[in-house]
Amino acid sequence: MRTIIEFLPDESGDEQALSLIHDIRSKIDSDEDMKQLFIFIMRGLEFLEGHGLGALNEYFIDETEDGFPYTIRLVKELRNHVPLLEFRVNWKNAGAFRCVFFEHRVGDLQVLLMIKAVLKQATYSPEFEKIALESESIYKDFVKNPEKYINFQGVDQYE
Repeated sequence: MRTIIEFLPDESGDEQALSLIHDIRSKIDSDEDMKQLFIFIMRGLEFLEGHGLGALNEYFIDETEDGFPYTIRLVKELRNHVPLLEFRVNWKNAGAFRCVFFEHRVGDLQVLLMIKAVLKQATYSPEFEKIALESESIYKDFVKNPEKYINFQGVDQYE
């Protein structure tokens, strides 16, 4: 099964999760911690696309730019918001990047739909709770009307 990652736009067309990644990227020239966080986000997304939801059961193992080991479980289920999942990357001083997403299958294609993201500075984050609730609402609407969110034309090219 092939896996692809898509970023869902909101009503105004903004892909909020992707916008946050771009915002983090804009800080990498002046902030080494943001640079390392951005690198792990990008490598983590590649890992997720390569492993699909098998990443739920595997650790992402990498190295920092200085050669130190980095290990994290990139994907966790959101227990209070099933079937939503979270993509997770932490880096000291930069924070904890969290992106809420869900899986949608089209034939043999696994599409991971990234909804909303936040950069947390503490374990409990009201902002994360807010995006989890918003994402749950978007998921429910997606189930009723997926064409509102993604264009299935040309999806055969991935199968």
